[in-house]
Amino acid sequence: MKRNLAVVLSGFGNGQGGICIWGVDARKIQGIDCIDSFPGIPNARQQATRLDELTPTAVSPGVAGVVHRAIAKRGETHGFIATFVPASDAGPHMARYGEDRFYQRIGLSFSRMEQFQIADMFGRRARPVLEVGPVQIAPYEILVQIVNSGRGAARGLFIELGVDGPFYRNGGGVDGNRNEGLPYVGRNIDGTWLHAGDANTLLHPTMHATVGGVWLGFEPAKLISQGIVPKVLKIRYKVGALDIAPRSGVLEVHLREP
Repeated sequence: MKRNLAVVLSGFGNGQGGICIWGVDARKIQGIDCIDSFPGIPNARQQATRLDELTPTAVSPGVAGVVHRAIAKRGETHGFIATFVPASDAGPHMARYGEDRFYQRIGLSFSRMEQFQIADMFGRRARPVLEVGPVQIAPYEILVQIVNSGRGAARGLFIELGVDGPFYRNGGGVDGNRNEGLPYVGRNIDGTWLHAGDANTLLHPTMHATVGGVWLGFEPAKLISQGIVPKVLKIRYKVGALDIAPRSGVLEVHLREP
């Protein structure tokens, strides 16, 4: 179990992350890689605790964020264990416990890494992770905030926003004086608009950038009286940066009454 754990942590940590299920028998049957049986693990909860104890020393350096969860029926000890291993920016990770090799999950197996792969990983840059959320500062005025929850800085940050009427872009910015945490670039043909920084604009880890977002204008009471203001506001967005694939989503804001 110790060696298998070391290989799993090394292989997933050096790759894109993954989940390992302990207690199933997987093999190729008629050329298809599949689960053949479910023998399970005795004392699954105790074994999950043991995996927690082994994890810090199973690879060097350690992989942060590894989680082991026992899966068993209430009152039973026999079950399974699910191990989640996130992709890591701190690699390459060498498997210990007698392995003393670097692994990477490729296709259906854990493969030993070649020397050039290991050398390349030593220069791998920590990656940013961009999250988008609403900040309601007034009953019908919503700012949009971008937070970098990753370990690397985001360069050349941008966000494209869109909303349906009667809401529209708040030209007053974040403070009513047209100041924005990310410069306003312009409006697109489809009605969306863009905020973007240049290649020298950095959003460091744990930091955030805020843009003016949307509102109902200076006299929202007129629109409210017409019954056309939704109770749930939906703001469409597309966010990204240099070397980060754009990601689209929808913010849902339950509007509070004035």
